[in-house]
Amino acid sequence: MPSIEPDALGRLYRQHAPALLLYARQWPGNGEDLVHDAFVKLARQSPPPARVLPWLYRVVRNTALTAHRAAVRRRRREGVTGAPEAWFAVVDDQLDAQEAVRRLAVLELELREVIVARIWGGLTFDEIARLVGCSLPTAHRRYQAGLTELRERMDGQWTRNPPLPTT
Repeated sequence: MPSIEPDALGRLYRQHAPALLLYARQWPGNGEDLVHDAFVKLARQSPPPARVLPWLYRVVRNTALTAHRAAVRRRRREGVTGAPEAWFAVVDDQLDAQEAVRRLAVLELELREVIVARIWGGLTFDEIARLVGCSLPTAHRRYQAGLTELRERMDGQWTRNPPLPTT
């Protein structure tokens, strides 16, 4: 069976690369490289996976975890530690990227990973469960727990803001 058509690959990249990049930036390293590598692997995959989007997320996750483990071993050998990179490169008009990074950073990785995959990646809970290797109810619980934690932290800030000036 043939591999994916170049035009289809381009459409997939334009449509899903930004969300995949956000997902990839949860881990230290170069998120752009992780996303590009996933699409290169997709282009070489013959036959293409039946469900392309969850497959791409799985490749990004596995590659990121493998790279992270290798980096940890390398730093241990070299005795050097590095700071993780920011998850966002561009500030969106509707969302302050730095604020989103700060809010998401307080969550445990297992909660943050599910939230990013669901909200920005558009994955179903079934796809997320397979992605992170947990049950469907566990994926849903992690999502709800993460949103609850974010909401609780944000409510405190919103109630302290001064009222808007009247003109």
